[in-house]
Amino acid sequence: MKRTHSLIAASLLLAWAGHAGAADTPAFTLGEISVVAPADDAPLPGASVLDSAAIRAENRETVGAALQMAAGVNLSRVGARNEQMAYVRGFDLRQVPVFVDGIPVYVPYDGYVDLGRFTTFDLARIEVAKGFSSLTYGPNTLGGAINLVSRRPSRAFEGEVGGGIELDKDGARSSYRAYGNVGLLRESWYLQAGAALVDEDGFGLPDSFDPVATENGGRRENSYRRDSKLSFKLGLTPNASDEYVLGYVRQDGKKGNPPYTGSVVSPRYWQWPYWDKTSLFIATHTQFGDHALKVRAYHDTYENSLYAYDDATYTTQNRRSSFRSWYDDYTDGLSVEGDFALATANRLRVAYHYKEDVHREHDAGEPEQTFRDRTQSFAVEDSHAVNARLTLVGGLSYDYREARRAESYDVSTGLVRQPVGDNDAVNAQLGAFYALDSGTLRATVARKSRFATIKDRYSFRLGTALPNPDLKTERATHYELGYSAALAGDWKVDAALFRSNVRDLIQSVRIDASQCSSPPCSQMQNVARARATGLELAVDGRVGALKLDANYLWLYRKNLEDATVRLTDTPRHKFFAAATWTQGAWQLGGSVEAASRRYTSSDGRQQAAGYAVANAHVGYRFAGGALVEAGVHNLFDRLYAYSEGFPEPGRRYYVNFNLPL
Repeated sequence: MKRTHSLIAASLLLAWAGHAGAADTPAFTLGEISVVAPADDAPLPGASVLDSAAIRAENRETVGAALQMAAGVNLSRVGARNEQMAYVRGFDLRQVPVFVDGIPVYVPYDGYVDLGRFTTFDLARIEVAKGFSSLTYGPNTLGGAINLVSRRPSRAFEGEVGGGIELDKDGARSSYRAYGNVGLLRESWYLQAGAALVDEDGFGLPDSFDPVATENGGRRENSYRRDSKLSFKLGLTPNASDEYVLGYVRQDGKKGNPPYTGSVVSPRYWQWPYWDKTSLFIATHTQFGDHALKVRAYHDTYENSLYAYDDATYTTQNRRSSFRSWYDDYTDGLSVEGDFALATANRLRVAYHYKEDVHREHDAGEPEQTFRDRTQSFAVEDSHAVNARLTLVGGLSYDYREARRAESYDVSTGLVRQPVGDNDAVNAQLGAFYALDSGTLRATVARKSRFATIKDRYSFRLGTALPNPDLKTERATHYELGYSAALAGDWKVDAALFRSNVRDLIQSVRIDASQCSSPPCSQMQNVARARATGLELAVDGRVGALKLDANYLWLYRKNLEDATVRLTDTPRHKFFAAATWTQGAWQLGGSVEAASRRYTSSDGRQQAAGYAVANAHVGYRFAGGALVEAGVHNLFDRLYAYSEGFPEPGRRYYVNFNLPL
C-alpha cells in the first residue's frame, strides 16, 4: 500500500507542474462498443450514457453510485456480501457484465463485480447497453452490458488534481479522497495516466435508526473501506488512422461488511483484508482503406482474502461459520474484430472472442482448489441503410463454454475432481431504426444467453448447498419499441416500452436436507421462466441557466413458473432527477432519487421500504478554472435501504476541490 501512496503522490506532483488550461474529458475511442449507423459510425439510439460532468456534479465517486443516475438502472446491495450491485431492467451483473474499455472485468468465480470498488475519477463516461446490445461485446450479455470508457488526451498537455473530505452529520470526518489525471499528446504518441485514493472510516446512520443487537446507531459498524487506483495508457499513433495502445490498471482495496440489522437471517461478521485487481492490456486499431482491424488482448488478475469471525469483536474464529478464505484468480483474453465498409450504406463487423478464466481458492489449512473455464464466441453484425430514413441492424453469434477443470475439498474425501462439461448458445438480434423529422423510432428484438458461473455450478455454499455441474444456459428474448429525439432548446428525450422473456432462469431451490452437511440444503437449478415488462423515460435539456436531467423506470417482473417465489432487488418504480443552475462563477444544484418498495435477497420474502432522498450542492469556479464546492447527501437524513437489514448512510456533508491544469 505504501507503494500505491507514492505513485499517487507522484501523479499529483506531475499534474501540479503543468500549465493551466480548460478541462475536458475526451473518451478513449478504442474502448467504445456500440451498435452503429453504417455511414458515419455514429451510435444508434437505445443505450444510456453518463458523462463525467454529470457524474462529478453529483459527487458520485463509485461506479455503483453513478449508475443510480442512469435510465433503466437501479442500485442494490445483494446477499451476505452487501456489495454495490446494479440491475438493468431487472437483470443483475451476472447477466449484464461490466467492461472497462471493452474488456470484461467481472470476477471469474461468480460473474459479479463489486461496483463500490471502481472509482469514477479517470472515466470519460459510462455506457449502459440494454437487451439489444452489440454482439461484438462477446458472450454472457444476457441483459446488456456496462462499459466504463476511460479518458484519452486531446491537447499537448492536460490534467487535473482534486480531492475532498466528507463529514457526518455531527461534523466528524468520515472519509477523504484525492485524485489526479494527466495527459500528454504528441504527433505520434500519447500518454494518459491517473491515480486516485478513497479512504472511509465508516458512515453515520440516520437519527431515526433504532438500535438493535448488531448495530447501536451512530457510525455504522464495520463500514470502513479503502480503495486506491493507478492507471496509465501509452498510445502510438503512427498516422491519422492507426492506434496501438498498452494499458495498465492496478486497484488495491480493503473493506468491512456491515452486519445485518434485521430479524430474518443470522448476521455475518466479515472483513476483506485485501481486494486487489490488476489489468494489463493491448488495444489496436489498424486501417486498411475503408476497412479496419481491431484487437484487444488482456491479462487480468483478481486476488482477495475474506475473514469470517465469530462476533462483532472481529477477533476470534472458533465457530463452524468462521473461516479464512483466499482467492487467486486470473483471466487471459483476446478479441479480434474486423470492421468492413462493404458500401456507403452497409457496415459489416465480424468478431472472435477467447477467454480463459481460472479460479483458485482455499481456506486456512486446506489445499488449493482450481477451476478453469474456456469460453469462445464468434459474432457477425451488419448495419444497412435501406434508404435515407431506414436502417436495419442484424446480428448472429455462437458462444461455446468448456469447463476444463473443477475441484472440491472435504475433510472426509480430500481433494476431489468434479464432473465437467460443455455448453453452447446461439444469439441473434434484429433492429429497425426509422428517422422522422423530429426524431428516431426504433423496434428491436434480441435473443441473448448467459452461461452458469463456476459458483452456480460447483459451490457448496459453506455446506448448505449441493453442486449442479449440469446447469443449462439462461436465455432471454427482448422486445423493445422506442423513440428518441433532439428537440428545440437543447432538449433531448428518449422513451421505450420493453418486454423480456427469460427461460431456464437459474435460482436456488430447497432440496432434501440430508444431502448437505449444514442443513437447510439448496441447489442451483434451471427451474423458472420469468418475464420483465417495463416503461423507460428520460429527458434532459436547458431553460436559460438551468440544466435539467430526469428519468423514470416502471418495471414489472414475474416468475412465470411459481408466482409465490419472488424476483428480488428491483423496485416497481424508480425515479431520478437533477438540476443545476449556473450564474457567473456560481453553480447551484440538487437531485432527488426515489424508488418504491422491493423484495430483497435477505431471504426473498422481506421487503425494503420505498424511499425518496434529496441531495444539494453549491460550487464556485475561479478565473483560473479551479472549482471549490460544498454539498450534502441525504439532505433530510432519511432512513432507507436498498436491501432489507442494511441501512444506507444518513446525512453527509462534503467539501471538494478540482483544479484543471
